Amino acid sequence: MPAAVPNATNLHLLSRYPIFTAAKTVWGYEIQATASIVPDQPLDPDRANVGATVIAGDYIGLNTILARNKKMLLSYTRDQLQKQIPYAFPAQSSAILISPDFQNDPDLLPALRQMAADGHTIALEWNAGVTPLPPLMELADVICLGAPDMAEELAKIPLAAKTVIVRNVTTREEVEQLQKLGVSLFQGRFFKTAEIIPGKKLSSHQNSRLQILRVIEAESPDLDQLAQTIQADVSLSYRLLTYLNSPTFGFMRKIDSIRQAIALLGWINVRNWLRAVLLADIAQGEEQTELLHLSLWRGKFLEQTVAGHDYWDFKPDEMFLLGMFSLLDAILGIPMADALAFLPLNDAQKKALRGESTTEYMPLLTLMLAFEDQGEDAPDRILMDLNLERETMQRLHREAGAWASSILEIGQGA
Repeated sequence: MPAAVPNATNLHLLSRYPIFTAAKTVWGYEIQATASIVPDQPLDPDRANVGATVIAGDYIGLNTILARNKKMLLSYTRDQLQKQIPYAFPAQSSAILISPDFQNDPDLLPALRQMAADGHTIALEWNAGVTPLPPLMELADVICLGAPDMAEELAKIPLAAKTVIVRNVTTREEVEQLQKLGVSLFQGRFFKTAEIIPGKKLSSHQNSRLQILRVIEAESPDLDQLAQTIQADVSLSYRLLTYLNSPTFGFMRKIDSIRQAIALLGWINVRNWLRAVLLADIAQGEEQTELLHLSLWRGKFLEQTVAGHDYWDFKPDEMFLLGMFSLLDAILGIPMADALAFLPLNDAQKKALRGESTTEYMPLLTLMLAFEDQGEDAPDRILMDLNLERETMQRLHREAGAWASSILEIGQGA
């Protein structure tokens, strides 16, 4: 299996979308193209070379997915399927998404039959206007529906021994309704909604991590005292020093103290790493891990948006904070008002995180959600209102996603 070595020219081509079971564990990830393989070439979705790009090792986060034994749902071109390109992945991680365009092609059956026999999962992208060849239906383990309103199609599908994935699920109520119809896998924004458990108390471990978050968010932190606080936490100090002594940074001499780490890397960079690690420690379960990934993505996107447009008075670090803490209620399973009590934020920031429309941050948060929920088809009106250029914002969004994946991958490898 090729290593996931970043390539500067196509590092940000792909996005991962988690697929959850009803028990909130991650079954796998659908990997989709968000930009052209060829620089300055528009993406043609019907010919998106997603599988080959991942195999080439250009997708950050690949090793983490494989190490966790999760499925990767990938589309391939007809030629790639005939050449059995999916064999580049371990069979237990490979889920091959067959486009409706190929579902009546008898010439593909031998290759698909062989890959299925060797343990690869065959998934069909369901289209009401296409009836797959009966042998292909027999081979398929998974049926993918594009939205909950396609659930009526389930009555037309021979579902014996089939697993059904429904995309674009927006609420937990939809999850429950789809479960009753026999759906077992779900993709969409439903998991971003906080599931509040009445009377839930945070664990002592979560409380200790929130206390350190409170310390590092102080407006004028005492770096010596902060270094002592981190040094006193064996797990935290070990991970930070391992991280900084990794080949990622290539420092000429070994870093052996937290104070030295802060001096060399800079407080802002150390704080961002600490934010990610502390939230990762707070997150409990696979659903929370995906929320953490999305939180980091949001934070970096907002930070880079503000940093690249100097006509706003917002501080990049402040915007990173807002994006990163925007899902804190869902991560902790408590109301946002309770979660914010742990953090030294000003009133405007707290209003923004509570979703109040009167805050000055709301236009940027609306843009963030538009990119997140509608992909790169985010409404032109929002971009025009903010005087932002589409291609620039698309690039920033991809870069933020790649950065979030890389931070989590490095942190889990430390």
